[in-house]
Amino acid sequence: MAEIMKYTQLFRGPMLVAEYPGHNYEELFKLQDVTAEPEINEIEIQDPTRIGLPVYDSVQTVSQITLQGEAIDFSPRAAAVLMYGSVEETPSGTATETHDAMVGRDIVLAEFPLEVASVTDEDDVEYERNVDYAVTHVGLRILQGGALATKIAAQTAAPGELKKLEIEVEYSYPTADVIKPFTEGQKYYRVVAGQINEGGNNERRRIRCFYAKLALNGGLPINQGTDFGTVPVQITLMADPQIVDAGEAAMWDWKIERK
Repeated sequence: MAEIMKYTQLFRGPMLVAEYPGHNYEELFKLQDVTAEPEINEIEIQDPTRIGLPVYDSVQTVSQITLQGEAIDFSPRAAAVLMYGSVEETPSGTATETHDAMVGRDIVLAEFPLEVASVTDEDDVEYERNVDYAVTHVGLRILQGGALATKIAAQTAAPGELKKLEIEVEYSYPTADVIKPFTEGQKYYRVVAGQINEGGNNERRRIRCFYAKLALNGGLPINQGTDFGTVPVQITLMADPQIVDAGEAAMWDWKIERK
């Protein structure tokens, strides 16, 4: 054991989450700058025998504890949990779809295009990638100046509508995760922080949170600029309804290694 124990704070480590009341922990996200703030309720009574009614007695209680942090790594499973939804895996495969092609417009396919095998029209004319169309992250963009654009221009459009031509797209697509937010009610979780102090005496620390709700705590970054996006996360700790002994901590406990 160290002769002098330093207690400077530079703790690092993962935060693990398990659905309550189980203990099947997983690292949903990597959190930074995590702080914990208790919600303090104070009741007091004034002394009616003195001028100004000074406080005669008061009691402070903590009803819940709010943890706030930023997720720098945000998995599909984490998105489903924080947005009260579900996530399911869709397997890879191939597809054939028909769409109306319009010059300068985008076609959104049902799946992510991995490899586009062919783009043809009703006359079985096959069109060329990067000449007639470009493949985007979510589908195709019809380019100007190609044979497809010329054939679209030769079509007759209904009043007020753009000229269009029906095309058939054959493509393959990868495995993907589909997140469906706000389709489920809130759930409760256990949270455990397993950490080591980069300062101090390199002691380890474990923080167990027995009964918690997880939620977003601000704007969800969608299209990042010059910096990596971070996701604001809030973890609300409440008293575990299964811990009723007056001498036991019901929200969280801490265990710190002596060295």
